Amino acid sequence: MSDLTEGLFIRDDDEDLFSRDIDGQLVRLDSPTESDYEATVTLQIDGQSVTVPRAEPLKDAQGNIVQDVEGQTTPRYTTIYDAAVRLYVEKPGDEVRIPIPTLCHQEHMQPVGVCRLCVVQIYGQKRGRRAAERKLLPACQHQVKDGMEVFTMNAPGPDGDRVRQTVKTVTELLTADHLKLAEPPELGQAHAPFNELGRVSERCGAIAEHLRLDVFSDPPPPAPPEKGRRKFDSSSPVFLVDHSACILCDRCVRACGEVQQNHVIGRTGKGANAGISFDLNDPMGESSCVQCGECMVSCPTSAIIFKPGTRVHVTAQSRTAGTLEPRELLADPIFAGISPKFLLWQGGLVVRRRLRAGELLCRQGEAGNTAFLIKEGTLEVSVTAQADRLRRGQWFRRGRSRTMATFLVTPDDVVVGEMSCITGTPRTATVRAKTDAEVWEIRRNVLDRLMRLPSLNRLFEERYRDRMLNVVLWESDLFKNLEADIYGEIVDFLRPRLAFVRVRPGQILFKQGDRANALYLVRLGHVRVGIRSFASESKLISLGPGSIVGEIGLLGLSPQDVSRPPEEVEAELAHALAAPDRAVVDLVPAGLRTSTCSALGNLEMARLDRADFLEMIRDFPPLRRRLVELSLARLRSNESGDPLLQEFVDQGLYEGRSILALDLDRCTRCDECTRGCVQQHGEESHGQPVTRLLRDGMRFDKYLIATSCRSCVNPHCMVGCPVDSIHRGANLQIVIEDHCIGCGLCADNCPYGSISLVPNLRGATTATPAVLPLKAANCDLCENERQHRKVEPQCVASCPHDAAFRLTGDELLQRVLGDQR
Repeated sequence: MSDLTEGLFIRDDDEDLFSRDIDGQLVRLDSPTESDYEATVTLQIDGQSVTVPRAEPLKDAQGNIVQDVEGQTTPRYTTIYDAAVRLYVEKPGDEVRIPIPTLCHQEHMQPVGVCRLCVVQIYGQKRGRRAAERKLLPACQHQVKDGMEVFTMNAPGPDGDRVRQTVKTVTELLTADHLKLAEPPELGQAHAPFNELGRVSERCGAIAEHLRLDVFSDPPPPAPPEKGRRKFDSSSPVFLVDHSACILCDRCVRACGEVQQNHVIGRTGKGANAGISFDLNDPMGESSCVQCGECMVSCPTSAIIFKPGTRVHVTAQSRTAGTLEPRELLADPIFAGISPKFLLWQGGLVVRRRLRAGELLCRQGEAGNTAFLIKEGTLEVSVTAQADRLRRGQWFRRGRSRTMATFLVTPDDVVVGEMSCITGTPRTATVRAKTDAEVWEIRRNVLDRLMRLPSLNRLFEERYRDRMLNVVLWESDLFKNLEADIYGEIVDFLRPRLAFVRVRPGQILFKQGDRANALYLVRLGHVRVGIRSFASESKLISLGPGSIVGEIGLLGLSPQDVSRPPEEVEAELAHALAAPDRAVVDLVPAGLRTSTCSALGNLEMARLDRADFLEMIRDFPPLRRRLVELSLARLRSNESGDPLLQEFVDQGLYEGRSILALDLDRCTRCDECTRGCVQQHGEESHGQPVTRLLRDGMRFDKYLIATSCRSCVNPHCMVGCPVDSIHRGANLQIVIEDHCIGCGLCADNCPYGSISLVPNLRGATTATPAVLPLKAANCDLCENERQHRKVEPQCVASCPHDAAFRLTGDELLQRVLGDQR
C-alpha cells in the first residue's frame, strides 16, 4: 500500500480517469485545450524519437477537421498510435509500416480499444525513476507523455517479447473461433487473402490449431445454442451476414452510426451471447438497413460480405479508358489502405487513361464527377477567370476569357481535379497533357476513402486549400475584374491569412448587434441573412457562392451612412487608416452587425480576421473603394423588404438551377407534362413506366413548384453515394446510373422529395423474388448524357398551354417580382 495515495484506493479499471505525476501521485486528467496544439511531447517508439503536439484537432468520420464558424476546433489528446503514424507514415502506402496492429481501429473512426491487438509496453517516470507500466495498454487510446518510452511487437528484447506473446495469444483466441472462409466458396477464395484477421494471424505467427476443441482427446460437451447470436443471415438482397465470424470489433456499428448516420447496427446480448444486431435484433433484410455497404467494407473478417450476384459493375465514362482490376489497385501504394472488400465489390471505379502530349483531359466549366491520380508524365493546368456564366442550366461563353493562372503538375502532386469531384461543382480549370502521360481516373466514393488515409488526407488538404484559395477569390463579388497585377498582390497577401471553415446547416455565423470580427467569403452553399426591425424580421435574403458576408460591420458603417456618397466614406476611411504608429485594429472602431446570418444547408467559407481585413483595405485602395460601394448599396437595399423573399428562401428556391414552375393562371390540369415525361423515358431505366415529376408541390405566388429535380447549385443528393451512381451530366443535370443499388441515401438527402425509389423490373422473370431490388428515379431534364446534347425537358415541351417553365431560382424570383410591378 506504500505506492498508493493515502486515503485513496484506485482500481486498475479506473485508472484511465487518472494519471500519475512525476512523484507517482494520482491526479485527475483534464480536458485538452487549444494551447496544447502548440505544446510538444517527445517520446520514443522502439528506440526512435518522435515529437508530436500534445493535442490534435478532432476530426469527423470523413477525415475533416471539426470547426465552428469562428474557425475554432475541438482538441483531443494525441495518442501513441497517432505518434506512430507521424513517425512511420511519410508517403502514400507507408501505413503498412506502422508496427502496431489493429482490428477495431480505423483513422476515420473514434477509437474504442476492444480488440486489444494494439497493446504496447510503456516506460515512464515514477518518483523520478524509469519504471514500466504494470500492464500493457492500448496505443489507440493512451495519451502520449513527455519522455515516454514505447515498445511495440517489433521491438527486440524482453519488452518486445511480452507484447508479441500477448498479441499472438489474443490473435489465436480470435482465429480459433472466427477465422473462416466467406460463403459461397468462390467468393471466399477471392476474399481470403484480404481477411484482416488472417493477415494479423500471419504477421504475428499465431497458431490457432492447438486451441480448437476438436483436438482434445476428451473434448468438453457441446455448448448450448447461442440465443443472442445467429449463425448465418442471408435475408438481405445484397449482403450475407455470418455471425460466427464476428469478432465484436464494433467497426460495423461505428460505420453505420458515425460515418453514414443510419444507426441501424448495435450490440445485443451479454457474455458468450453478445453479438451485433440490426435494429431490435432483426434479420438484416427485415431491418431498416439501406444496403449502403459501409458496414461490409469496414468489417475486418468475413462476418459481412456481399452476395456474388450483387457485384457493382460501373461502365467507364470514356471509350479510351481501361478498367483496373482490384489486385492491380491493391498492389499500388496509394490504395494500400482501401478496403479490399470495397474494390472487390465494385468494379470499374478506377480506370486507366493514357494521354498524348497536347491531349485534353478535362475542360473548365464541365461537370466534374471524377478526380485524376497522376501516374506518369506532366500535365498543364490553366484557369480562365470569369469566362463562363450559368443560365437556364447551361454554360455559355460571354466576353473575352482571361487566363489567370497556368501551372504544371506531376506525379509528385499525386492528384488533380479533386476539388470538383469533392464538391460536385463544374471544373474550375482546363487540364492538358504537357507530355505523354498516364492518369488513373477515380470516382468520388474512391476519393472519399482515400482522403481518410493519414498520408493522403494531409496531402489532399494542403492541395485543396491552396487551390481553393484561387477559386474562392476568382468567384467572389469582391475581386471580379480586378487588374491582374493587383489581383496577384492581393492573392499573395491573403494566402497565409485566410482560414477555411465548414459550417453545419442552421448554424449561426453571427447575430444582429454583435461586434464585427471577421469577413466571410462564401465558397459553397448559401447564407441566410435576416434583418430585424423592432420585434420582427423585416427582410430576408440569401447569399450564394461568390458572395461576401460581414463587410458592413467591419467598415464601421451603420444605417445612418446610407445617404452619404461613397467617395466621402472612402476618403474618411483612408484618412483613418493612414494614421502612423498605431495598431490597425485601433484606427477604425469595430462596428455592429446589421443582420443575423446563418447557414442554409452545408456551407463552406473562407474567413478573414478583422485585423487582416483592415490591413488589406489599407494597402489596396481599389479594393477599399469597391467594398465601400458594395456596403452602401446593401445598406440601401436593406431599408425595404419584400415578403416574397421569406417564402423564396424557406422553399429553397434560391439554389435551384432548373425549377419546374407551372403558371396556375394558364394551367388546365390536363397532366400532359406528366404523360410527356413518362413517354419520354419509357421503360428503359426500370423495366416499367416511371414518372420523374409530380404535378403537386408548394405555391410561390401564382406558380406551382412541381415536385421534380431542381438541379441544385450544390446538390444534396450526391453526397455519400456508396457506389457513386449519381452525378452531374454534361449540362449539369443530375443523372442516376444503372448500377444504383437502391440504398435510398440520395432520396433521404434531397430536401425537396424529388427522388423516388422504384422496384427495378429490368430483366425480371417469373422466378423474380417477392422483394425486388430498388433503384432511384430522378429527373435528368430529358438529357441523359447518352441520349441528347441539349437540355430539352419534355415536361415543358408537352404543355399545350405554355404554362410549364424550367427556370433558375433567380429567374423565377425576378419573374414574380416583375408580375407584381
